[in-house]
Amino acid sequence: MIKKGDTIPGIFSLAAGVFTLIYIFQNPKMVIVDEGVIGGVGPGFFPFICSAALIVCGLLLVLRGVKQNGTVDYFRLTKERKENLKTVGLLALLILLLLLAWKISGLFFVCLPIYIFAVNRLLKRSVKFTILFTVGMTAFIYVLFRMGFSIRFNP
Repeated sequence: MIKKGDTIPGIFSLAAGVFTLIYIFQNPKMVIVDEGVIGGVGPGFFPFICSAALIVCGLLLVLRGVKQNGTVDYFRLTKERKENLKTVGLLALLILLLLLAWKISGLFFVCLPIYIFAVNRLLKRSVKFTILFTVGMTAFIYVLFRMGFSIRFNP
């Protein structure tokens, strides 16, 4: 088995797709085609499409990895990869802090701009871009969820 290249991510994508497909077919509530609904789409339709896409993409990645013939090494930690892992860890920490602050305060639209600002600064965006993006994304999420979907974030 080739342990380098796109083979490993392809195997993980393929496994995720297959496990999702197995779950869909084993769960009686995850009907793909519902005869009783106009349009015929059941709650399992979108997960079915996603799992099929994961399987196809996984197969393509495995084939690409085999064609690469071990020229790409995912396990060698370069300076760039170490920096990227550090950034990913900090992003995960920021999302946890957002969820914790939202849970404690109940003020989603106060926590969200702080989170967006912190993420953009972590990703080394300019201050002007960070402020504009923070205001724009917060306004977009407010309009979409609060006004469009009528979802209330406050308790």
